[in-house]
Amino acid sequence: MVIILLLIALAPGFFLAWYFYHRDKYEPEPKLKIIKIFIIGGLLVIPAGLAEMGLMSLTRVNTNNLYNIFILSFLIIAPIEELLKYYAVRRWIYDSTEFDEAMDGIVYTVAASLGFATLENVFYVIQLGIGTGITRAFSAVPGHALFGALMGSYIGRAKLRREKETKLIHTGILLAILCHGLYDFLVLTRSAFSSMIILLLGILFLWIRIQLKKAGIESQMRIKAAEPPLP
Repeated sequence: MVIILLLIALAPGFFLAWYFYHRDKYEPEPKLKIIKIFIIGGLLVIPAGLAEMGLMSLTRVNTNNLYNIFILSFLIIAPIEELLKYYAVRRWIYDSTEFDEAMDGIVYTVAASLGFATLENVFYVIQLGIGTGITRAFSAVPGHALFGALMGSYIGRAKLRREKETKLIHTGILLAILCHGLYDFLVLTRSAFSSMIILLLGILFLWIRIQLKKAGIESQMRIKAAEPPLP
C-alpha cells in the first residue's frame, strides 16, 4: 500500500518535470542540473514548513474566517514558498553559463517548484490517502509548476536584460506570490469559490503555453544567429 501511495504522490511531479523539460527543444539543459535543482526544491519543503508553522503560531492565524485565510494565503504560505523557490534558482543555477536563454528561467524554476511540490505531495498522500493524491495531481502539483513557470519566465528574461534585471525578477516573484496566494485562498475557503481554482489554473496554463512558444522561438533565433554564414 505504501508503494502505491508513493507512486501516486511522485507521478504528477515527475510527469510535469518531463513535460517542461521537453519544451526546451533547441538547447536543452543538462539533465543532472535539472535533477539537482529539483532535489534542492524538494529539500526546501522543510524550512518552508518550519517558517509557516512558526509564523502561524506567532500570528495565531487559522482558517476560521476570511481575514485569517487571507493572511495565511497571501502573507505567509505563498511568499515563503515562492521566495524559497526563487532562492533555489538564484543561488544554485542563475549565474551558471548554462543559464543563457529565456527558456532556462522557466525550466529551472519549474524544476525547483516541482521538487518542492513532489516532496510536499508525498507528505500529504502518505497522511491522507489515495483520494488526496488524485485530487492534488490535478490541482496543487500543477499549480506549483505553473506558479514556477510564471516566475521563471521573468527570471529568464531578467538574465538576458541586465538593465531591467531587478524589475523583472521582482515582477515575477510578485505575480507568482499573488497567483499562489489566490489559489490557497480559494482552496482554504472550502466554499463554492473553491471551484474557481480550475479557472485560475486554466488561465495560467494558457498564458504559460504562450510564454513557452515565445521562448522557443527566441531560442531558435539565437541558435540561427550563432550559425556561421554559408560560403
